[in-house]
Amino acid sequence: MTRLAALLAAALAAAPCAAQPVNLAEKAAPGDRAKLTIELALTGELLFDADGKKDAVRLEAKARHAFHERVVAVADGLPAVTARLYAEAAASAVVAGERSDRTLPADRRLVVARRNPDGLLCSAPAGPLTRDELDLVTEHFNPQCLPGLLPGKEVAVGDTWPISDAATQAACLFDAVTKAGLVGKLTGVKDGQATFAVEGTAEGVEDGAKVGMKVAATGTFDLATGRVTGLTWKQTDDRGQGPVTPASRVEAAVTVRREFPPDAPKELADDAAAKLPAVTDLRHADPKGRYALTHSRAWHVTGQTDAHLVLRLVDRGEFVAQATVGVWKKAAAGGHSSADDFKKAVADTPGWVSGKVLADGELPAGPGRWLYRVSAEGKLDGVPVVQTVYLLAGPGGDQVAVTVSVPPEKAKAVGGRDLDLVKAIEFGKR
Repeated sequence: MTRLAALLAAALAAAPCAAQPVNLAEKAAPGDRAKLTIELALTGELLFDADGKKDAVRLEAKARHAFHERVVAVADGLPAVTARLYAEAAASAVVAGERSDRTLPADRRLVVARRNPDGLLCSAPAGPLTRDELDLVTEHFNPQCLPGLLPGKEVAVGDTWPISDAATQAACLFDAVTKAGLVGKLTGVKDGQATFAVEGTAEGVEDGAKVGMKVAATGTFDLATGRVTGLTWKQTDDRGQGPVTPASRVEAAVTVRREFPPDAPKELADDAAAKLPAVTDLRHADPKGRYALTHSRAWHVTGQTDAHLVLRLVDRGEFVAQATVGVWKKAAAGGHSSADDFKKAVADTPGWVSGKVLADGELPAGPGRWLYRVSAEGKLDGVPVVQTVYLLAGPGGDQVAVTVSVPPEKAKAVGGRDLDLVKAIEFGKR
């Protein structure tokens, strides 16, 4: 009887502790540092609609990122600006049996990540990134969301809480959230560690495409340090076709390991991290070294062959214009094609029927360069467009033609961005 009474007393004493609330909150502050390892495994299919028929292409991808991160600024209770120094950044994808690999060059391993109302903006202070490099440092799981996956207060095992729009946007890599339905739950407390889950659905927009996402995640939280130390994030995406991306259905599994070493790399020291500039332009180089250009992020490369580079201008998720860069026949050094020959070639473009001429003449292009523009309203393959064609010649006689096609109702939205794109072209640079 004495032994039974002792056991009952012990059980009663333990019961309140098991139900005792814990403070599940991580307070982000400037100067916070962490070391993160993020691994991704993704499978699914890209969906194309060609001639009224739907075609599915198999997609597989893997990625690994390891970096030190320092918080520079905080907003909405989450890191808003962080500086990252990557030790590893690599991704590989197999699309329809063809493999592609991407890595981050050594001179672009220091990156600044900024949360904005319209999505995440990553840049390298050393200079413009390529679109592939930008995707490599932007498309992995964004740890800035981690404090927002918690309730930020005391909760007991079994308690639930809604995930905020700001945390949902960061975690799901949305440009905008249209419907937030993620819910967190405290699932256990043991040996100074709390475990939590995040489940539900969310809807948003990325690169102008509608995305529906189903999430099932589990995480660990260290009660002594008040920090999330690990996360396993699984998601299923159903993505519609956008102006620069195909439709897709994918499943992804992400693992995040978070450590807190006492020292940080010198590149992330207090005075260095606070002064990192934002270099928002992107760079692109012709694989054969015939030309290179620096352009705004609103221009997206959507296709490239030996003869042509195709870019689309997207403004707040809406298609605005398409530009096609083509290598033109080379002229003698210091020379260029005649304006008459250029205009004749434009007039003879297959499928093009010119109407009202809007512009015809030379434009300033800088020392040793020559630039001519022809712009007109008309129809391309029977579709009304405003078409502007530029011919740019360099000092060595290298020439490119840039054709910009715009729906008439979008002509004002282009502004001078097509001319800026053309003037940024440089010859003979990789």
